[in-house]
Amino acid sequence: MKKIGLRTIKTGIAVFLATLAGKYGIIETPVYTVSVCIFSIKNTMKSSVSEAYSRIIGTLLGGLVGYAFALFIKSNIISSSLGVIFIIHLCTLIGISDSAGIASVTFAAIIIGIGKSNPLHYSIMRTFDTMVGILIALLVNYGISRKKYLKYLFNSFNLTHDDCISLVYTMLEKKDFSSYSKYKNEFYNLENYYTQLIDEVTYSNGDIDLKQIHLYFYICEQILHHTHGLYLLEKNPSKENTTCYNSIFNYHINSISFLLSCASNKNFNFDNIFKK
Repeated sequence: MKKIGLRTIKTGIAVFLATLAGKYGIIETPVYTVSVCIFSIKNTMKSSVSEAYSRIIGTLLGGLVGYAFALFIKSNIISSSLGVIFIIHLCTLIGISDSAGIASVTFAAIIIGIGKSNPLHYSIMRTFDTMVGILIALLVNYGISRKKYLKYLFNSFNLTHDDCISLVYTMLEKKDFSSYSKYKNEFYNLENYYTQLIDEVTYSNGDIDLKQIHLYFYICEQILHHTHGLYLLEKNPSKENTTCYNSIFNYHINSISFLLSCASNKNFNFDNIFKK
């Protein structure tokens, strides 16, 4: 049975805290805070901070426009629809299109739900409800099992790197590079873990040495280029200029052999790299 992911657990914790904030009267309408929490939990702190900044800008803009509409324009279906169109277009014009979604949600929460409430008070509270959701998600992302998640990313990177190297050895032994596409897919998985790892360690407090991780990613990246070259040579062999063909073929083979010899010296673990 597949384990529950850390992001799923963090989302549940954020929803719990948002609901708790509503229970104790910190926020007026928990449903808005909970909704924002669900959509604001991300895998890494870098993406969380980036999303939080975007959502805060969008929330403030949506609150401001919502207040203006609630104050000067009667709330109805037409004004709600035109207001959303206006906000999305405004976000695009001023270069914050990523904020358009949360700005529209905040605006809709104000213009649709205001009823006979005071426009200023209602707008401030709906904006506050949304902001609390953003902050809860950010705090949960920062505080929950970050070292455990870092270890997961490191181990995943390590295992995927070994899979890449093993696949290259198999291609060399069989002198068959038709598995290049399989290697490429493995490399993309490696790149995904590598990117997340680099993003996450930016917000870590420990003494972290990523030189080896950079090195082994670079090795696999260079092998990708060379195996692609061999794959193309295998797919389109030259029957006219065999000297040139053999020269290019040997260049790729020798380059891969050298890179594999560098990769064979890999001896690093989580505790050595992520020091306290």
